[in-house]
Amino acid sequence: MSEETNHIPETDEHLREKKRKSRVRSAILYPAVLIAFSFLCYFLYRIDDFVHVCRIPPGTTVVDSGSIRPYDPVFDGFFHSGKNPKLLSYLMYRHYVIPDGVTEIGERAFRESMCLFLRSVEIPGSVKRIGRSAFEECCNLKTIELPEGVETIEPMAFRKCVNLKRVELPNSLKTIGGGAFAGCTALERIRIPDGVTEIGIGAFLGCSSLADVELPPGVNVAPEAFSGTLVPPGKIPAPEQPQP
Repeated sequence: MSEETNHIPETDEHLREKKRKSRVRSAILYPAVLIAFSFLCYFLYRIDDFVHVCRIPPGTTVVDSGSIRPYDPVFDGFFHSGKNPKLLSYLMYRHYVIPDGVTEIGERAFRESMCLFLRSVEIPGSVKRIGRSAFEECCNLKTIELPEGVETIEPMAFRKCVNLKRVELPNSLKTIGGGAFAGCTALERIRIPDGVTEIGIGAFLGCSSLADVELPPGVNVAPEAFSGTLVPPGKIPAPEQPQP
């Protein structure tokens, strides 16, 4: 006997029961998945409140790429193995705390440390120098407040920090190196302190949102320091001509 003759068609009541069960499953499953997904998103958002701060070890004098790792006297071993920081330490942290006693943020310190989510840095007054390319291409850095004591921002220190919108410069500052803030397209205003004597070539080159600049009298502004910005050309003093 063929399979067709053995097949017994489902009754209407049976079909209605299957549809009812399917609707019940959908009514339970879809909201459950949505709720679980919402909790996951909330957890990933809130986890930042617990593990987002990276405290650089006390006793450090120069911050370099090897210094950029989590420090905690209890849980340090969880994030650190021997002398080499685990990759997790670079990816999970958005705010960095530099201890008092550090005198220099070294060349390419944060750039080479893959600080992908870096948003802000707490810098102590003991720091005198921000090294070359120290924060270059830290694209999530939103604010930077340099304390009194910082005297030099070296070339390209904050180059291409495209989300950097607020910069506070200290009165102790003397020199802003070439390309120091070049390509910071979110930066809208900047106040250059009275103590600054030199602004390097292309220091704010390509800061396309920059429209408001306060410059001290007598500051030496190098060529193209504000090229590609919204600052009126008449507001920028001409570069000093070399003496014959």
